[in-house]
Amino acid sequence: MYYIPDSRFLRVVALGCGAYVARAAFVKYFMKPWNREKCGYERPPPHGNFPDLRLHNSFMANHLTPDLYESLRCQTTSNGFTLDKAIQVGVDYPGMPWQQTSGIVAGDRESYEVFAPLFDEIIKECHGHSRKDFHSRDLDSRKICDGELSSDHVSSVRIQTRRSIEGYSLPASCSRGERRNLESLVREFHGKYKSLSEFPDPSLGSLNVASYPTSALITCSGRARDWPESRGIFRNKDNTFVVFVNEDDHLQFRCFHKGGNVQAAFDKLIRGIAAFERELKKSGEEFMWDDHLGYIVSDPIHLGTALDVRVRVKLHYLASDPRLRWILTSYKLEKRRAGLSEGELLSGVMFIHSCKTLGFSEVQSVQRLCDGVNRLIELERMLERGEDIEDVLPTPLIPRKQLEFNV
Repeated sequence: MYYIPDSRFLRVVALGCGAYVARAAFVKYFMKPWNREKCGYERPPPHGNFPDLRLHNSFMANHLTPDLYESLRCQTTSNGFTLDKAIQVGVDYPGMPWQQTSGIVAGDRESYEVFAPLFDEIIKECHGHSRKDFHSRDLDSRKICDGELSSDHVSSVRIQTRRSIEGYSLPASCSRGERRNLESLVREFHGKYKSLSEFPDPSLGSLNVASYPTSALITCSGRARDWPESRGIFRNKDNTFVVFVNEDDHLQFRCFHKGGNVQAAFDKLIRGIAAFERELKKSGEEFMWDDHLGYIVSDPIHLGTALDVRVRVKLHYLASDPRLRWILTSYKLEKRRAGLSEGELLSGVMFIHSCKTLGFSEVQSVQRLCDGVNRLIELERMLERGEDIEDVLPTPLIPRKQLEFNV
């Protein structure tokens, strides 16, 4: 006895077949070919020694081609640093679509010259800084206007910058002897130095010191070799100015300030770096500087000022506004929410920081952050009063449609 399907089953089958045929016809006759400008880079397949970067999200993956790889693969710096060592961090860590990394590190100052065809393209996409452009520096904190943000919305300021010492390899290729020399150099300065091997210390818990780095950007780049040997922290009495030694760069200066006075925090950082530099010069050492690239550091994303100014701000209404991402992009700012509790996230707390370091001086970078955060606070207060902010939004430097996700 044969089973005769009912009409409902036949309609479902017909609907499925129709949908399949319609999709096939659409793909064949209406779907447009791959557009590099709109859809991104069409990555070449791996072959030979060329790595598989087809699913990677980094500036290195955007620009490294098989021909460029073969032309640079056999070149080395005087310290023996190669292209494969430089891009290994980008090969091991694919990155995230919403937050691109550089995907490459420099092993020494010479890396930016030997592998210039690749580094120059990455720097141009990341910073808009071409080969012939110069970088200026300005450390005069008195030039900052409206540097004290509203304490009702901004609870703290953290300013961080990086420096490398001239004549030493960068951490990706730094030898044990070089790291030990750098550490012994800092130990002689007046202040408190503590090796990472002596942690954890409850009194320094606010510094977020880890027994071993968990970031793939450090572990995959080779900067975590022999950890924690020759790594440590130099700090003042109240932990508001600290210097991390031999971590992701030779020196990482970090300054903390409660409240919204960005100008005071910046002034404290500059005075601390100046005092540190005076001690270095007594030993005949100086920071790496280049008129084109600014302060030389490992990651090209941090070239230039190597400055990261971050404020902890509460924007209850703007945090849930779909236009916030476009507003931040127009002001050349970014937001971060890592390290915040669930309650803080729900109340609109976030970290706002500037995202450009090359081609702008330190004062210009800090001023842009102050101007942008002050404007965000004005928009937040308008939303608190129930006013419409559509007519006072920033000039669209980037059309809003380009920032929308296509589902």
